[in-house]
This record gives sequence, C-alpha cells and structure tokens, in this order.
Amino acid sequence: MKILHTADWHLGRRLHGQELTPEHDFMLGEIIAILREHRINALVHAGDVFDSANPPTNALKQYYSFLTEAIQTGCGTVIITGGNHDSPAALNAPKYLLETMNIHVVGGATEDVKDEIIPIKDTSGNVLGYCAAVPFLRDKDLRYSLPGESDDERSKRIVEGIRGHYERAATAALEKMKTANHEHLPLIATGHLFAQGGITGDLDTKEQIHVGNLGQIGADAFPEAFSYVALGHLHRPQRVGKRDMVRYSGSPVPLDFSERDDGKEVVIVEWNKNNNSPTIESVPLTAHRRLMRCSGTWSEIETELNAYDASKYALPTFAELRILPNSDGVFGGMNADEHFRSLAEKLHGAQMLVLRVVQERAHVLPAFSGNASTDARLEELDREFVFEELLKREGRKGSQMLGLQQTYRELLSLLNEEGEAA
Repeated sequence: MKILHTADWHLGRRLHGQELTPEHDFMLGEIIAILREHRINALVHAGDVFDSANPPTNALKQYYSFLTEAIQTGCGTVIITGGNHDSPAALNAPKYLLETMNIHVVGGATEDVKDEIIPIKDTSGNVLGYCAAVPFLRDKDLRYSLPGESDDERSKRIVEGIRGHYERAATAALEKMKTANHEHLPLIATGHLFAQGGITGDLDTKEQIHVGNLGQIGADAFPEAFSYVALGHLHRPQRVGKRDMVRYSGSPVPLDFSERDDGKEVVIVEWNKNNNSPTIESVPLTAHRRLMRCSGTWSEIETELNAYDASKYALPTFAELRILPNSDGVFGGMNADEHFRSLAEKLHGAQMLVLRVVQERAHVLPAFSGNASTDARLEELDREFVFEELLKREGRKGSQMLGLQQTYRELLSLLNEEGEAA
C-alpha cells in the first residue's frame, strides 16, 4: 500500500488582500502529477482544506476539480478530514455523492467512532489497509468542561479526551479488521492538532492554538496499533517526538511570511507486501512564488531590492519590508510606503508586489529577570515572554498565571485571524 499524506491547503487564502489562487493551482497540479507518477493508492488529507468556513467560489472550484482529477490518476481512495478552519457541515454536504467515487469525507467527529474507520482500496476494489480518519476535535467532541475545575484540571481533561478518542478509534478499527479477516493489513490514523514540541513559523502564533491552547498532546497519545499517523495543523513539515511514523506534512504552499523559508512537501508512505514498517519519503514541491521579507535600514533594504532576482519564480514575488528604527531616508516628499512600492515597481515591474511596509519603532524596556538586556527593544523580544515577565512582577503564580497566559494566547490568535481577514 502506498499513500500520499498532505494537509493545510487553506484554499481561498488571502495574504494582505492578495489571493493565493495561482500558487494553489500550481500546487494541486503538482500533487496530481505525483499521484500518477508514484502510483499512489490513497491520498490522505489531514485537515484545513479551506482557509475559512465559507470558502469563496474559486476555492470550491479548485477543490472539486482536484478530486475529479485525483480519482482519474489510478488513486483508488481519497480521504478528506476537516480542520479547525473548515466547516464540518460544508465539507460533509456532498459526502454521500463523493463516496460513490471512493472519496471519503469526515468533516467533524462522528457520533459513532466506527463511522470514522475507512477501508483503503485500490481501483479494483481490493482492500489494502484501513484509516482511522480523525478530524479536528472541537470542544463539543471532547466534552471536557466541568463546573469549578481549575485550568490544570481542564487541560488534563482535554488531553484525556483526545487520547480517549484515538483509543476508541483504534479499538473500532481493529474490530472491523478482525471481522473482515484483515488483521494483517496496515492501519493508519489522521489528526489535526498541536502535538507537544511541534515547531511553528516564527510569527504564526495562532497555529499553536488547540482548544484555547490547552491539551497539547505527545506522540505517545497515539496507540501503537497505528503504523502511521498523518497530522495537520502545523505548517512546517516535521516528525513528532522523534517518531518517524507520527508526522506533519506541513502546508504545501507558503501561506504567511513566517513560512518564507520553509521547504514545502508532501509525504509518501509505502508498506511492502509483508506490511512491515513503512518507508517514508518526503517529496519536495516547487516554489512558484517567493515570499520575501527584508529587514534593515532604508539603504540596506534598497540594496537588497536592487540585488534581488524576481525572474526565478513563475509568480510575482510578494514582499514585506521592515525598516529598523532610527533609519534615515529622504525620498522627495514620499513616505516610506510610497517610496519602496515605487522602487520595487521600477526595478522589477509586475514581478514584485510590496504587500506591507513596516516602520519599526524602538521601545526601551526596564530590566527583566533572566538574560534580557535592560535596553532591549520590544520588537526583539517574544510577546509571550514579555507577558510572562509582567505577570511575574504582579506576583501571579501557578494556575492563575497559566490561565492568564492561555487567555493572552487566545487573544493573540484572534488578533492574527482578524488581521488576515482585513
């Protein structure tokens, strides 16, 4: 059996008002080519097909066009699970129609976990393995809230809820496999969550959120019955807890400037005829657009823009410029935003678009505990570190501090999402 693991497409995404439709078109076409070239038996998507619960028409068109092409490549099974950005109802709407083409959709957790167990078949209908297609688990799925419980108790209850769901899914899958005399076949699982120790982009705070940033689970939360766990939610490809069989495929296109240097890929997992431990191959995807961040003085940014070769990419480069404090510049009456947008157009024409110009401001902070410098600039410090230090000064400790930190992270997440939607 050979599967392709992908996640976090975020179709319909806009970056500072600019559509990412062209790079999504390139990406989907490249995945179709990989399905055909590698003779993939099953495509497994681990959540966040769309960027919002109400995706635009062009995103829906991309999705259904892809599914139509995917089943024509010789891929016998397609499994789609919902993420935190997806609407379970919207994903599930064509569920029964898609199942006639062996495309299985699990938009949200089902009332009976048995309904999340999907046989993986080839184009001849032969069963090659099984998948516990677990979507993003929402508050109502975990049923963790109890009156009067502390934040620590709540966090433990969430972890227990997630663990319990996977244990029930594994049990249901093994029972189904035993009934069909398929106990010798591989069993995989999906998930859309933040696993402990996962690495996010440098500014992508919202990707660290799972039910109010509580319930971060470790790789040991997934039962040993699963020979591979396909995860989504974090946008950087990585394995979890040094377990090769538990990993994130990452987002297949850069969705934010924090992902500008991340390698994008899909993961191919293959079991041999004896269904022993699978081999795992990361297949890199082509970068069709560069997300470029320049940070420096006025003159340093000018120099970098002059030296940049935008012709290497099929799509225009999107640039974010961060001007350091106390930088001097004279632009004939134009402000920094006008100057750099005009310069980028003069140097690169339609091959570069400046999406954002940020004039950094110096903020001097009094001494913090630890190793922070007494004259550190605010923008050089991690936001959560600053907030934690302020809580310490206020004498906050234990569960009270934890609760305030969790609330702060939730607020950061909401601000990030509102900023992207603007």
